[in-house]
Amino acid sequence: MKQDEEIVNTLIKGGIIGAALGALVSENKENGATIGALAGAALLATFRANQHALQNNLPMFLEENNVLYEIKADGSKHFVRNLAKTNPLLPEHFKLK
Repeated sequence: MKQDEEIVNTLIKGGIIGAALGALVSENKENGATIGALAGAALLATFRANQHALQNNLPMFLEENNVLYEIKADGSKHFVRNLAKTNPLLPEHFKLK
């Protein structure tokens, strides 16, 4: 229960910070705040998860140049496998509705 509360608090903090930054840098303040809130919450949650993994000696996985590595708690990096190259066809601009 305490961990769930901590997760929610982290998402709220990240969302508030991200919303403020998104509104500052975007021409459309509403869209910038929304996108910033989502990005801020995701980044802060990822950072917290990384911290917890390190504290509990859990390995993490990292992708670099289509290669998957396992990062051990001691910081050592071990090759896991090559990943298929992806070529996503994403539009240059997105329209938020």
